[in-house]
Amino acid sequence: MQNIITNNKTKNRILKAVVDLLSNLSLSKITVAEIARTANINRKTFYKYFDTPTQVLLIHLQDQILSDLLNNLDQSPVGKAPLDITNHKQTEIVLTVLNRYRSAIKSIYHATDGLNFELFDDFLTRLRRDWLPFKNCQSAEEKFMSDIFSETTIKLLTEWLVADQPLPISLLLKRADYFFHTSISDLSIK
Repeated sequence: MQNIITNNKTKNRILKAVVDLLSNLSLSKITVAEIARTANINRKTFYKYFDTPTQVLLIHLQDQILSDLLNNLDQSPVGKAPLDITNHKQTEIVLTVLNRYRSAIKSIYHATDGLNFELFDDFLTRLRRDWLPFKNCQSAEEKFMSDIFSETTIKLLTEWLVADQPLPISLLLKRADYFFHTSISDLSIK
């Protein structure tokens, strides 16, 4: 138990060091040596927990977004229902929460040059596991189509978040509704 507490304290010190350094430097200019010095740890300790400074922020941001998202869904009457990607109220909550973190998401996306953008891995996993209609897919063909659909959804979501001028959420919901209903009806084609 003591090790878990110590590990969490060390991770929090590393995170705080990265956030403090970000006030004076861009993410691409922050080195592991500077983080270690600021957190009062050695480089080896940093690498015990993280691979890069970007990963520190990415993990923290994922935790913050998922926590905020679940909290907002829980406080909403639609949060009591099963997650359904075609539910406008649930989708609006998801988009609103993501929009709050847009500047952080955008800076990490650009710091990683958009490659291997892991922020949405958790969303994609949850989308495939819990959101309708994916959990109802039975055949290999339906699963294949749902994989393509979920990958496309995540790609569109990422593009929306990192755009210079993102569409307003209300317009995005209208477009998403058309996209979802068209794609969902394609899943039932035999």
